[in-house]
Amino acid sequence: MDEVQVQLKAALAHHQAGELDQAATIYQHVLDTNARQWEARYYLGTLQLQRGDLDQSIRTFLQVVQLQPELPDVHNNLGVAYHAAGKWQEAGQSFEQAIRLNPHYERAYFNLGSLFESRGVFSEAVKCYQKAHDLSPGNLDTHQKLADALKSAGEWARAEDIYRELLVAKPGDFDLSMKLAYVLVLQRQYQEAIMLYESMLKISPDHYQILVSLSYVYEAVGNIDAAIEAAERSIQVAPTQPEGYNNLGNAFKLKHDLENASENFRKAISLRPDFAMAEFNLATTRMLQGNLQDGWRGYERRTDIAASPQQQYPGPQWQGEPLTGKSICLWCEQGFGDTLLFLRFAIELKKRGAARVLVLCQPELAALLKQVPEIDQILKAGDPQPECDYQCALLSVPFYLETSLETIPAAVPFLQPPADRQQYWASLLSDLPGAKVGLNWCGNPDFPKNELRSIPLESFLPLGKREDIQLISLQQVSGLEQIEALQNEWNLWQPGPEYQADTGDFSETAALIQNLDLVITADTAVAHLAGSLGVPVWILLSRLPEWRWLLERKDSPWYPTARLFRQSVLGDWEPVIQAVQTELEQTLRSN
Repeated sequence: MDEVQVQLKAALAHHQAGELDQAATIYQHVLDTNARQWEARYYLGTLQLQRGDLDQSIRTFLQVVQLQPELPDVHNNLGVAYHAAGKWQEAGQSFEQAIRLNPHYERAYFNLGSLFESRGVFSEAVKCYQKAHDLSPGNLDTHQKLADALKSAGEWARAEDIYRELLVAKPGDFDLSMKLAYVLVLQRQYQEAIMLYESMLKISPDHYQILVSLSYVYEAVGNIDAAIEAAERSIQVAPTQPEGYNNLGNAFKLKHDLENASENFRKAISLRPDFAMAEFNLATTRMLQGNLQDGWRGYERRTDIAASPQQQYPGPQWQGEPLTGKSICLWCEQGFGDTLLFLRFAIELKKRGAARVLVLCQPELAALLKQVPEIDQILKAGDPQPECDYQCALLSVPFYLETSLETIPAAVPFLQPPADRQQYWASLLSDLPGAKVGLNWCGNPDFPKNELRSIPLESFLPLGKREDIQLISLQQVSGLEQIEALQNEWNLWQPGPEYQADTGDFSETAALIQNLDLVITADTAVAHLAGSLGVPVWILLSRLPEWRWLLERKDSPWYPTARLFRQSVLGDWEPVIQAVQTELEQTLRSN
């Protein structure tokens, strides 16, 4: 062994022992003797990276690349240094070069995945971690990183499968158990998540995060007492942490104890002044009480708690300035029901003098909204953006108009389906006997707490056995699978393929509804559609409704033709259906 190799061996021994100063001295001595000794320079760059001397490490690795451009390890470590220094593009290029030189370089794939993950490009991170795992299947850390990236990419079922596999190899692992419970919650597998959290709580009874998560899940399934108990325990464990108070506020809100709910939301905000979720919850609690003006500002925090980033549109933000002679583009967000509910404010801006009102809406609503005369242009995602004097989120308009319960623009109808489709359904329905009653029972399954607002179709069986009415299915996309099991038990008429039930078409739904005597619906977009059309609509509401339906009232300030039927006990729809049946008998008798 020559003298240089002896010195490198001694330096590496110091390096591996954590004696970095001694190792650096020897590496530098070798380089002073021979500046082209790439091994010493490579190890020195690695040492500098360990010390956090990133700029010097990058310079050193670049020197090694000049000497040995075909070494994949050098490019990989250079990528690590670039990543640590926040130089994302250079890091990616270095990792990719390492992989080009060695297509089986597991660590370079792992590091490239880590780079994508840190930048929020989770789909690409998944690909890299998957490749790294394929190259080294026994590496549990890589497998867990793959599961984490899948979780962040929204591929929760795949992440769940991997967490379960990892827990077989590492039974009882706390971190893995927490992650498994989390993806179960995301998939609304609430009961298994509760069981998992409760089992973990037996081992760690004062674990704050478990208690906070447990209170959230209990509130999601409507177990008010358990949600309150878990939230109060989390506050006892960590009285200066805001999440427990926020969860306790949600549980009290579910109990209709709105004063205690508001008090806890305010406490959460006092502990974390920029707590968007608590501000939003406090705002919607005020709005549920009918105090819209005090709620609109906090309602603006909805974009800060959304799963997807807020969209940006060109042009100055409208904040209530006069619009006479001006153009404004209003962009829609959240669900179809929100767009239909707030569409009245686009019409209101036109009535207040806006020269041009443009609405960027969901593609499923575009054809119907084109029928609104006050809207000058309907846009869909991907359409060229016309220049406008202002832009604003549609749901933010009432904030700037300082809308109260008394000033809601409530004139209906403000929607009109295409005349030819309306006439088509009129002709088709004319052959059916009895009063024509539309039925909608299920909302979008991705909607938060959809389980609490949607109603099993079989709950409506008593209505379908009446001979003086013809029930007509208005259901589209979700909930259709419930029809087949009941098709021989009652009188439920299903529109043909032109209704596009499998894919959804709001123009067809509107045209059909326009020809009905009554619509009976859960709290879905159909409720807003029927109300916007000015058709009589009976809306069946969960014990804790959305803020727009308020509490106690049987009518709605948003829709003059709406009547509200409310649960007394969360999850119990039978008394609500009985109330609907009684009212239906009286209505038919009076007609």
